[in-house]
Formats: sequence, structure tokens, C-alpha cells
Amino acid sequence: MDTGANQTLDKTVGIVAYMTLIGWIIALVMNGDKKGEEKSFNAFHIRQMLGLIIFSFGGSIVFMILGFILIWIPGLGALLLLLLQLGLFGGLLALWIMGVIAASNGEKKPVPVIGGVIHKMLGTAFE
Repeated sequence: MDTGANQTLDKTVGIVAYMTLIGWIIALVMNGDKKGEEKSFNAFHIRQMLGLIIFSFGGSIVFMILGFILIWIPGLGALLLLLLQLGLFGGLLALWIMGVIAASNGEKKPVPVIGGVIHKMLGTAFE
């Protein structure tokens, strides 16, 4: 079997995992019939993206609650909430880009800051 073709397939499924929730589901289905290192590589990136989805969803809930609290501070509350949201979601966007780059380079490299937490949280899921 040509390893170059497998490497391309590995990268494709890994990259697709990062393309929205629908892409994540497609990558999960595509990884179902894989074996060995190929399955492990794809599962790693599927887990990383699931972790980013979970953190994004959790951040949305936290900011919804913070919004109800900070809205009572005239002027400053809305600005503070906006800056916090830009920081969190800008950071998640940067982590997402790093994940896509790692997948496109064929690396099993966890995203910075939360990659270790994701690994502890999801372990060897999807392998």
C-alpha cells in the first residue's frame, strides 16, 4: 500500500474534523473503518476538535450568565463583556487554527493551553 496516499488520507480526515460540527461528524464516520496509526491520528484530531467544541459551548454559557450580571453596570459592563468575549473566542479561534495546522502537517500535536485537559477528559475515545 502506498504510504503517500495514506498520509494524504490521514491529513484529510484530520483537517475535516476541524471543519464545523458537521465536518467533525463526517470525520468521525470516515474514521470508523480505519485501523492502526491512521485511526489513531484521526481519533486524536477528532478528540481535539470535540474539546474545542466543548470549551466553546461552555464559554458561551459562561458569557451568557456574565452578560446578565454585567449588563447592570452602565456603559462599562457591556464593554467589559465584549472585551472578555473577544479574548475568549479569539483565543479559541487561534487554537482552532493551530489544530488545523497540526493536522495538515500530519502531527499529533495537542492545541496549546487546553490540549492536555482535552486529553485527560477524552482519553482514547474514538480509537
